[in-house]
Amino acid sequence: MPPKGGGDKVTLYGVLGIVLGLCCCGIIGLILGWLSVQEAKKVGKKPTLGYIAMAIGVIGIIWNIIYGIRYASGGMKFN
Repeated sequence: MPPKGGGDKVTLYGVLGIVLGLCCCGIIGLILGWLSVQEAKKVGKKPTLGYIAMAIGVIGIIWNIIYGIRYASGGMKFN
């Protein structure tokens, strides 16, 4: 039975995971998405936000890897 007064953190972890996964830290978005899914299973809610946060976190990690490779190879020069 879920606690009264919104004591679970499903939405909080999900939204933070999406925002941080998009902005700066894909790995943090991935971790917060996973925490959101685990919390949703515990309280009986749908884990949709958690799955979205995990997907965005993975996309953010892949983006950072591609950007890092392009930058390290000299593909992006600012003169």
